[in-house]
Amino acid sequence: MPKEISFKISRLQFWAVTLLILLFPLSSKYKLILWGEKTQGAVVDHKKVGFGRLSEYDTYSVIQFNADDRTIRMYGPENTKYELGDSITVYYNKNNPQNCMIFSFAYIYTGRSAIIPFVLLLLWIAFYTAFKDKQNVKPTSPNKHQIT
Repeated sequence: MPKEISFKISRLQFWAVTLLILLFPLSSKYKLILWGEKTQGAVVDHKKVGFGRLSEYDTYSVIQFNADDRTIRMYGPENTKYELGDSITVYYNKNNPQNCMIFSFAYIYTGRSAIIPFVLLLLWIAFYTAFKDKQNVKPTSPNKHQIT
């Protein structure tokens, strides 16, 4: 008879993996956050951008900032409209100012780069609920109104 394989995932393991998944979108920009230059940019425009025939337009705030002697323009988070003239903190690479970001929840977690971590999080929650340690779950009391 084949031996049954079972998986048990504790709450600590669940929260550790969940934290790693939530930090995943930051992994591509952590160098900018830790060692990048920090400056203030200003919202100078709003732009509607379409990405294909079937998709609708996304609205971006255009943020302009100065990096040494250059003026750089970047898009803010999609469908997040800042007011014209708003001051935004921008992190950028001193050697390549085009490599820049805004350190905000909207910029990190609402863009297209957050789709994969979101799917991973859903799969992880489904996996956890299927294989969580059932020994720590309190048994439910039988229904008192059950007819025997």
